Amino acid sequence: ETGNLSTEAWLTLGTALVGTAIFFAAENNADSPLVDLSLFVNRVFSLGVLAALLSFMSQYIVVFLTPFYLQRVLCLTADKVGLVMTASPLAVMMVAALSGSLSDRLGTRALAFLGAATCSVAVGCMACLPAGARAQDVAWRLALFGLGNGIFQSPNNSAVMGNAPRPRLGTASGILATTRNVGMVLGIATAGLVVYAVAPPEVLRKAAFSPEEAQGFLRALRHAFVVGSLLSAVASVVSLARRAPRS
Repeated sequence: ETGNLSTEAWLTLGTALVGTAIFFAAENNADSPLVDLSLFVNRVFSLGVLAALLSFMSQYIVVFLTPFYLQRVLCLTADKVGLVMTASPLAVMMVAALSGSLSDRLGTRALAFLGAATCSVAVGCMACLPAGARAQDVAWRLALFGLGNGIFQSPNNSAVMGNAPRPRLGTASGILATTRNVGMVLGIATAGLVVYAVAPPEVLRKAAFSPEEAQGFLRALRHAFVVGSLLSAVASVVSLARRAPRS
């Protein structure tokens, strides 16, 4: 159903929650668990995983919704949409290695906080985009978001892996990879939930918008971007809350 959760959706959600509870109960009692839950006793490890989850949720709200804004509101062609969207990964590529090197010298906590806070500001700027923005107005915001992601990811991953026992490094890596995938899924689901809750259902069914309909769709996107900004802000607080790892 459009605009609300159907019976099937509630059943799926309930099944997922029950399945998750059963999984954790089984893993906690297994002699050789697939996921060693004792890793989460370490404060730095568990908060690092949580920060990564929130960061990827925010990232995929942006990645999922921005092309719709570019194509449906700004009426850009597909090739121009792709070109604008490259601003974020290019920024990540430019700063990620430098951020990883700096984290070895300065520690991971401050850099992870700075990166997540930068992402929060960037997504907040996305929420302020007008209907008549230019492609470069979106590109610099995406570049700023990529800059924040590049600063955040390497130190946060280093903190998580550095606080896992050496025999459990493979498990820790798998947890990080799963966290990334779950964050992607939850980010897209959150974006869809917010947009469908705010935008009129009849507008969302259309392939092209009138100026009035574009404003309604843009209002829904802004709400979703605000949620993404808040997720990154929480990730920055979580990053700051964890103790700095020992040298």
